[in-house]
Amino acid sequence: MEEVVMEKVSIEELLPQARPFIMVDELTEYEPEEAETSFTVREDSPLVCDGVLSTGGLVENIAQTSAARIGYYYKYVLRQPVKVGFIGAMRSFQVKRHPRVGETIRTRIHVIAEAFGMVAFAATVHDADGVQIARAEMKTAE
Repeated sequence: MEEVVMEKVSIEELLPQARPFIMVDELTEYEPEEAETSFTVREDSPLVCDGVLSTGGLVENIAQTSAARIGYYYKYVLRQPVKVGFIGAMRSFQVKRHPRVGETIRTRIHVIAEAFGMVAFAATVHDADGVQIARAEMKTAE
């Protein structure tokens, strides 16, 4: 497989969402079958409640990590416009704890299957110490 040299980009270029609804700060790694993002939980996020990122915020963070991977692929590999995607299904979702305001999380996805505009992937969310705080399997569609 050919090595991918990732360009540093603004996350807003890769996602259809706009602030304050962006739940990732940076695409930190990109490979054709994997991606990783970082996100620092902010008090003004609409998905923060009582000082923690809600379960819905974790789901959105995972989905946006997948969207960042696909957005990067379309914009910087294919040189085409970024497409809007949708969550099709989620399973095996487990939350060990919710990240607090000020905490930085890293979310990694690994593609399980991809065909006909559908992507199935496994995701893990880790805290700054590398401890897994959530995981899921998700399917998204363009």
